[in-house]
Amino acid sequence: MRRPTSVSAVAVLDLHDLLLDMGLATAEQMSAAGVHRDELIDRSDNARPLQEQRLDEKHLLALWQIAANNTRIPHVGLVIGQTFNPATRGVLASWLFQCTEAGEALHVFQKHIALMNPSESWTVTEIGEELVLEFSFAPDKPYPQAAIERSMSALLRWGQEMTGVPITPNACEFRFPRPAYAERYVEVFGSHLHFDSPRNSLHLPRAFLHAPIGSANSYLKHLLEERALQAFQHLQVNGEWLNKVRQLVQATLKDGVSIEQVCQTLHVSRPTLYRRLKEEGTSFTELVSAVRKDLAYKQIQQGLPIATVSEALGFKDVSTFHRAFKRWFNQSPGAIRGPFT
Repeated sequence: MRRPTSVSAVAVLDLHDLLLDMGLATAEQMSAAGVHRDELIDRSDNARPLQEQRLDEKHLLALWQIAANNTRIPHVGLVIGQTFNPATRGVLASWLFQCTEAGEALHVFQKHIALMNPSESWTVTEIGEELVLEFSFAPDKPYPQAAIERSMSALLRWGQEMTGVPITPNACEFRFPRPAYAERYVEVFGSHLHFDSPRNSLHLPRAFLHAPIGSANSYLKHLLEERALQAFQHLQVNGEWLNKVRQLVQATLKDGVSIEQVCQTLHVSRPTLYRRLKEEGTSFTELVSAVRKDLAYKQIQQGLPIATVSEALGFKDVSTFHRAFKRWFNQSPGAIRGPFT
């Protein structure tokens, strides 16, 4: 059985409680979604602290669907992103608040974000005097627009809480169309907004990297870093073997994936490879398809020519790639390239 993706328990419980407090969800809705708060927390004698506990990502996805389906507060993602509660910090967030400068905290956050949610990804690029933070969810995870709004606005709010300085981006890009409540975006992100863009990104002044963090404490940082890295290593070990297979598949896509080569590199027989993949709830064929799917989305979104992507992923022709892409994402490659690629 495939090991489910896990996320920070604090992230799930925080969203659960916020939706109830805001009147955007009822206990009946939570129950129908399979989210039972009391059953989520491990209270056994040997349980990890709540800040270090993990939960199946399905609970977080279910809560975000409830949030997105509400009709009373359409900008719910922005509201949640701007809500700051120090009591809901997990082990990673606690570590960030002990860093010396915003740049250090940003590096730690980007590198270890799997402690919060492995399906989230931030890419940081320095261009002249500007800092570009590009955000995305894993393409195979059905996070709604509200979840994107929350993550992007939360980064600004938490940055402000750490440094004590309000952060106004130079510009912001969003992959989705301009929403009816766009005026709410101005309150959070400023006036330089670009919708229907090829990416989700925040453009900040590069000077933000050197903003000091008022709560920095080297002793606490050392303790929290040690705890966080232990938890991070545990996550890595669990997924290390499967990631090695994925990497080998990715490296040989263009020339035709060879299961014999994968077995030889990993020093396992073909039956052993099949068995271990089955234990993870997948097969070699499914894994190859998953790797192609992920790379196809990322490379098309980056603006690479469709023919180039098709060849790199080992498709025999562009039309076959087109059919596969539409099957995966229910849209053609051209639909996600954006007007500026």
